[in-house]
Amino acid sequence: MKYEAIVFDLDGTLIHTAPEYRYIIVGNTLKDLGVSASNKKIDKFWFEKERNKIIKNEFGVKEPQRFWEKYDIYEKTDLRKNFVKAYEDINFIKELKNRGYKLGIVTSAAEHIVDIELELIGKKYFDAVIMARSSNGIIPKPHPQGLLKCLDELKVNPEKSIYVGNAEEDLICAEKANVLGVIILRNEYKFKNINSCFTISSLDKLEKILSL
Repeated sequence: MKYEAIVFDLDGTLIHTAPEYRYIIVGNTLKDLGVSASNKKIDKFWFEKERNKIIKNEFGVKEPQRFWEKYDIYEKTDLRKNFVKAYEDINFIKELKNRGYKLGIVTSAAEHIVDIELELIGKKYFDAVIMARSSNGIIPKPHPQGLLKCLDELKVNPEKSIYVGNAEEDLICAEKANVLGVIILRNEYKFKNINSCFTISSLDKLEKILSL
């Protein structure tokens, strides 16, 4: 099949965020709520799906909304720009663009974070950028609304599209949208439930999938 569009998750897929960042902002959030959590539990919150369940069961915060209100205060600072960098294989994005593929981003990150991270990789390479957040009127991943909106803006059918992410929620999102899901393994977290026929270790390994 000839694919026409490739959509990417952002953090953990194209951009590396140092683990110290999540330990600081989640740690400070929990401190404000009078609780604490190990780095292992914070990693689980950061990478896995059903975060509200993790907030309740792992952090002991029975009202997740209270957590998110505090979390958003810390997330809105400029702290993140000191902890992010593009992965070394990011130049493959430019190559894909030059070949004529339509490129998109679907991320759960807030707008100011997306702006910081796109500066590192070049917003000009992407034809559509969707922030799948309730505050934007878009149901967060793994719901496919954001991915489908992105493909609508790209004017490409789901069957001719690929979604590349680094987490189980990305794979579920792709499946629900009838898009080919590809997981990129950055060796930052060991997932237990990722079952994908298509896993890659770097962006240039997309080459084999695109040739199918």
